[in-house]
Amino acid sequence: MTPLIIDATEDTPEVTFEPETGKLSISGTSIPENARKFYDTIVTWIEQYAKQPHSDTSVSFKLKYFNTASTKYLFDIMVLVKEVTKNGNSLVFNWYFNEDDDDMYEAGLGFSKMLRYPFNFVRY
Repeated sequence: MTPLIIDATEDTPEVTFEPETGKLSISGTSIPENARKFYDTIVTWIEQYAKQPHSDTSVSFKLKYFNTASTKYLFDIMVLVKEVTKNGNSLVFNWYFNEDDDDMYEAGLGFSKMLRYPFNFVRY
């Protein structure tokens, strides 16, 4: 499986998914004009990855801001990635947030609760 690399733009986050290391990262701002168009490629990639994941998957979210439309797709990504644990593989979610951004911290808590999976919360 080939890596998925998407450069950040003013409206979309940087995406780096390395299947050979199990490292997945989404960082930046997510306010795409068409969230479905942007995230469909990512969702499809993760669906394939979840079929033959690395034994240790690490997902890092370091978002400065995301809009409501992005929320659905970010959660969809989390649900799909969580599938890797069904075969005994390990999974770690890292949620980075600026120390002054309580809203971003709360968003991570909300995702963790909805997903019913613990997150590592990392201040920067």
